Amino acid sequence: MRLNELFFPQEPPTQAQLQSGRGCIVAEGAVAAVIYSIGTGNFLAGYLSWLGASLSLCAAVAMIPQFGCVLQFISPFVFERLHHRKLAIWLLCVIFRFSLGGMLLVPLLGGGAAALPVVLALYVLGFLAAGIVTPGLQHMVLALAPQEHRGSFFAHKDILATCVNGAATLVLGRQLDYFTAAGTPYTGYLVLAVVCLGLAALDAFLLANVHEQPVDFVARLRPVDMLRPVRDAAYRPLLLYTVLGGLMGGFSAPFLSAYQLRVLGLSHTFITTVGVVAALAGMLGSWVWGRYADNASWARIVRLCAGGTLGCTLGWGLLRPATAWLAPVLMIGTAACAGGSAMAGMNLQYACSPAASKTTYISVTSALASMAACASAFLGTALQPLLAASVGELSIPLLFFASGVGGLLNLLLYGNKLPDAR
Repeated sequence: MRLNELFFPQEPPTQAQLQSGRGCIVAEGAVAAVIYSIGTGNFLAGYLSWLGASLSLCAAVAMIPQFGCVLQFISPFVFERLHHRKLAIWLLCVIFRFSLGGMLLVPLLGGGAAALPVVLALYVLGFLAAGIVTPGLQHMVLALAPQEHRGSFFAHKDILATCVNGAATLVLGRQLDYFTAAGTPYTGYLVLAVVCLGLAALDAFLLANVHEQPVDFVARLRPVDMLRPVRDAAYRPLLLYTVLGGLMGGFSAPFLSAYQLRVLGLSHTFITTVGVVAALAGMLGSWVWGRYADNASWARIVRLCAGGTLGCTLGWGLLRPATAWLAPVLMIGTAACAGGSAMAGMNLQYACSPAASKTTYISVTSALASMAACASAFLGTALQPLLAASVGELSIPLLFFASGVGGLLNLLLYGNKLPDAR
C-alpha cells in the first residue's frame, strides 16, 4: 500500500504536496551534484590514473557521460506512455548512483589489470541509466517548478547544489591528497566510495518522497515521431545551435580534468579549494541569471552565458604550467556562466516544445548534442597522441582553441537565431 501511495497515487497532488515535492527536489539536486562530482572530473581522472589509465584513456572515459546521453533517444518510448513516471525515474537513478559508488570498491575484489575493465563496465552501466532517465527527470522537475517564479526557483535550486557540492568536494579533495601523500591513495578512494553510497541511499529516499505532477498527455510513440523536432521549423534553430555546441565542445571538454592534474600539475586540494570560490561565483551567477530570466528571454541568457564560457575555453588554451596560477580565474568564470547556461538552455527547450511532446523534444535535442560531442571527443582523443608526438604539451591547448573558436562561430552564426521565449 505504501508503494502505491509513493509511486501510483489515486488522487492528484495537493498544493501542499507539490510544495513538499519541490523541497525534496531541491535537496535531491544538492545530493546528486556531490555524487556526480565524485564520479567525474578530477576525482575520476585521479582514480583512473591510479589504476594505470593513460591520458587519452582518461579523456575517453570522461566522455562516457556524454555517450550515455545518446540513449535519450530511447527515453520518449519509456516516458511518453507513462502517466506516473516516478517509479521508472527512481529505479534508473538508483542504478546510476549506486554504480558510481560501486566502481570505487572494485579494487577490493582484486587489483591488477582486471580492475580497470570492471570499473569501466560499472561506469558505462551507470551513465547509460543516467542517459535514459535524464529527460524524464528533467521533465518532472520542470513540471514541478512554479510557473510564475521559474527563474527564482531554479536559481535557489542551483545555489544550494553549488554550495553543498563545493563544500563536500573541498573536504573530499583534501582527504584524498592527504592519503595520497601518505602513500595510501586507495584509502582516500574508499572514503569517496562510502560517501557516494551513503548519498545514493539519501538520494533514493528524497526522490521517492517527491509528489510528482502526473502527465496529462500520454502517447505511444512511433520511431518516426522522433523526427518531429527536426521537422519543426520553429524549433530547428534551437536544435541546430545545441547540436553544434556539443560538436565544438567535445574536442576539449574530456581533457580538462586530466590536463589540470597531469600537465598543469594542480593538486586535488588546489582544484577543490578553487572550486569553493567558483561555487560562490556559481551561486551568484545562478541568482543573477535566474532573476534576470524572469524579466528577459531565455535565449538572451543562453547567448550571454555562452560567450563567457567560450572565452574561458580559449583561456585554457593559453595556460601553461608556469602560468597555472591563472587557472582559478578560468574556473571561476566558467562556474559563473555554467549554471545560467544549463538553466536557460533547458527552460528554452521546455518553452519551445509542444505540450504533448516535451519529453520527446528534450530527449532528441540532448541525444543529438551528445552524439555530436561524442564524435568530436573520440576524434580529439585519437588526434591528441598524434599531436603530442609533434608538438608535445601543446596538443591539448590546440584542442581548446579548436573548441573555443568553433563555439564562438556557432554563437555568432546560429545563437542570434534562437527563439525568444520565457
